[in-house]
Amino acid sequence: MGFDSVVVERRLAMILEEVEFLKTIKQQKFNEFLGDGKSLRSTAKAIETIAQSIIDICSHIVAQKHWGITDTYRGTIALLAANHVISDNLSSNLQQIVAMRNILVHQYLDVDFSIIWESIDLLLEDAPEFVAAIQRYLKTNQD
Repeated sequence: MGFDSVVVERRLAMILEEVEFLKTIKQQKFNEFLGDGKSLRSTAKAIETIAQSIIDICSHIVAQKHWGITDTYRGTIALLAANHVISDNLSSNLQQIVAMRNILVHQYLDVDFSIIWESIDLLLEDAPEFVAAIQRYLKTNQD
């Protein structure tokens, strides 16, 4: 199967949709956030969705370009940086987001929501930067 830009574009749209949701969450005060179970769960789900979309997009591009095989999702993101699709700094930040996703998915009871709260700011900056980088990549690599 070839490169599917429609799938990538859908995931990019999902990322931006979740970013908009996280902006509304950040309008709350931290204590309000901690006291609202729905906000806690929906924020965790938004982070999972963003991270999984990033993983899916990176994996798709790496596979289609035959840039290598990695043992981890973090390695897949690093391959995009190595191939100049995203910056090294963005790669590092996205790898942190993926690590957080792994904690949310596999160890939900051990989640420190103060870290989740702080990471929202990182996501609000880095997720749109990732989307823009992938959109640039799509425009210049339509093969």
